[in-house]
Amino acid sequence: MAREKDIRNAIEREKHPERRHTRAERRDLENDARKILEFGDEKDLMQFLRELGLKDESPEFVSAVNVFRSLRRGKP
Repeated sequence: MAREKDIRNAIEREKHPERRHTRAERRDLENDARKILEFGDEKDLMQFLRELGLKDESPEFVSAVNVFRSLRRGKP
């Protein structure tokens, strides 16, 4: 059920890209990103970015994946 809400929110943001996120939405996104950094892998990050509406070829998508990779290499 929560997954459906996430999908609906992503679709709504796609329809209105100029719309800003509420504090609750930003907090949820930050929590999701933190969980991916701690427990997820590159595939999880890519799925998360796509759900946010980023395209694979966008500079932001590529940059986020590169940062994730460098953080992973830096972990013991």
